[in-house]
Amino acid sequence: MKITLAQIKCVAGDVAGNVKKIVEAAHKAKASTLVIFPELSVSGRDCGDMFGDAVFIKKCEDALDTIAAECENIGVLVGCPVGKFNAAVYMFQGQRKVFKKKYLEDFEKRFFEPSDSDELLQIGCHKYAVTIGKDLANTNDDEFLLVNRVDELMPLAPDVIINIGADKCGINRSKTRRNELRQNVLKTERPLVFVNNVASKKEATYDGGSMIFGYESYVVASAPFFEEAVVDVNLECLISMKHEDEQQDYVL
Repeated sequence: MKITLAQIKCVAGDVAGNVKKIVEAAHKAKASTLVIFPELSVSGRDCGDMFGDAVFIKKCEDALDTIAAECENIGVLVGCPVGKFNAAVYMFQGQRKVFKKKYLEDFEKRFFEPSDSDELLQIGCHKYAVTIGKDLANTNDDEFLLVNRVDELMPLAPDVIINIGADKCGINRSKTRRNELRQNVLKTERPLVFVNNVASKKEATYDGGSMIFGYESYVVASAPFFEEAVVDVNLECLISMKHEDEQQDYVL
């Protein structure tokens, strides 16, 4: 079984441009069961007050129909505002399932509501816990025990955790992010797939660095920093026994 990390540059407000990139990246995936895109990949992350504009939200929702039609036989998971939710939307052959972010950042609380449901994405015999952005951050500020969205989903017995993000770059951020995500793998004993938004290094915003952690909690596959990339990954790599990360840190 293969999944694809679709690390694309999602531009704020450019719905048509983002949709074009999503469709092109999905068609580059080679026999992939699931192509995963960053948080708010349809709208772009930094839309500010546009998230409060019903016309803009409707434009984003309509764009999902375009993606579904263009990628009918490709399973895709895209980030998109849906109604009053920051959501991840799965589409394949007429199926559509919406997963909602629960742990919102302060600026998001002006426009979005937290998830009101707990469910998994099932594809074949595999079950995925779909989380968005800060859902996997420590939600109670306990430095000794990580408590977050995945704790609420673990009783449903997921096989793999997915996190779509738009995490910005910074000094030592790549190392810090990797360690934060690793804590979720160690806690749950589940592999984890992270897909991030990306921009050029000159823009100094989103750094990419999408990655997959295997069962041993080490990065077994990754996308480059500061570059768009479509990376196909065979999930057999999850059983890797390696004890060092494939991903290296960057220097700003």
